[in-house]
Amino acid sequence: MEKKYRLKDIEEKIDRDKTTLIRWEKDGLIIKAKRDSRGWRYYSKEQVQDIVNNVLSSDYFRKVPRESNI
Repeated sequence: MEKKYRLKDIEEKIDRDKTTLIRWEKDGLIIKAKRDSRGWRYYSKEQVQDIVNNVLSSDYFRKVPRESNI
C-alpha cells in the first residue's frame, strides 16, 4: 500500500500554514488532494515532491516584504 502524505507533511517542508495550502488548492495553484473516507486530504509522495518543488522554485509563493507606511 502506498504511503499517504497529509498537509502537515507539506507544511513542514515549505514553512506555510495549512490554510495557505488549502487556499492555493482552491485557487488551482497546487494539485487538488484526494480525500480519504473521513474527508481528510492526502497526497502521494510524487505529488508532495511536485508541490514542494513548485513552491520553492516559484516567485509567486515567496514572501514579499510589505512596504512600510512609516
